[in-house]
Amino acid sequence: MGSVAVKKAERQGRHLLVRVVGWLLAVRRKPVSLPPAPRILLVRLDERVGNMLLMLPLIDSLRARFPRAQIDLLASVKTQALMSEHTPINTFLPFRKKALRHHDGPFGTLFRLRRSRYDLAIDAANPTDPSATQALLVRFSGARHKVGVDFPGFGRMFSAPVTLPDPNAHEIDLRLALLLPVPGHARLHDLTLTALPALAEPSPVADWFRAHAQTRYAVLNIGARLTEKRLDANAYAMVARTLLEHALTPVLTYGPSEAALAQETVAHCKEALLAPPTTLIELGHLMHRARAVVTCDTGPMHLAVALHTPTCGIFVSTEPSRYGHPRPPHLVMDVRQGPLAEQLSMLDAWLATLEPKAAL
Repeated sequence: MGSVAVKKAERQGRHLLVRVVGWLLAVRRKPVSLPPAPRILLVRLDERVGNMLLMLPLIDSLRARFPRAQIDLLASVKTQALMSEHTPINTFLPFRKKALRHHDGPFGTLFRLRRSRYDLAIDAANPTDPSATQALLVRFSGARHKVGVDFPGFGRMFSAPVTLPDPNAHEIDLRLALLLPVPGHARLHDLTLTALPALAEPSPVADWFRAHAQTRYAVLNIGARLTEKRLDANAYAMVARTLLEHALTPVLTYGPSEAALAQETVAHCKEALLAPPTTLIELGHLMHRARAVVTCDTGPMHLAVALHTPTCGIFVSTEPSRYGHPRPPHLVMDVRQGPLAEQLSMLDAWLATLEPKAAL
């Protein structure tokens, strides 16, 4: 059995488990009523950085509705460095799914949640492919109110299940829909990461900043987790040459699996610079100091937008209306609508409009 088939079978098994638990231990439905300073738990266990960053408007909207709330985020330990200093979050609760005996594992986490006596727990999983682990943690969290998407079998786990108004809406709107049963009206759509952890010293990126202190540059992020979301080296080189026409040095960032593609891009555009290998936090610092970021649809695209760096998102196979950021100062280019070479005039016009960005 192939890996795709195995993952599909595992997902079906988890969904079946939730259906059984939902029928046996269905939660009584009731309207959400909260005190002025509620204790709120958000659960999002996905390790992918883009999915976590797309939660920021939901977190910020909750803070706007409840300025005195205790808002805790339960998330993968792999996202802790990025999210733990986002100021609307009071406490980041790290989760280690496979560490059964660890205090941050499933059983230790469940004990910790029940002891915290939350007023509201929100399952912020992928609404079209929800997480059985998240649903079960929210169901047994001990929170007075439990909110999540009314996905078949999952809705019975929540006291206030949410029917999505438009399942094809933007990812930010899908998350904000979870606020429908929650008191208040604030719905903030901007993607804003309030703080980055300090850049470690010494580090290759800190050394790079010292060596290129006078360089006016744009980040060209190479690749994406899924190969069908990437451009080829020739296309990236065309983008790099457009950046050079605006007196911006293209600085190529990449993950371990994209290093060869980045080197091939430099072979086609000798003036481009390869950034040193980066951690997620180091990538954030490179993007924050950049004049602009150009990237395909991938987690770093959302990171650049959250850092308020003007970002051009190039969509190769995914839907911009679901994942893109088209509002200024950002730009969306959909190469499904025509060859990249024909759309570079859009990038050229966008680069000409950019203004200096404010400090984080």
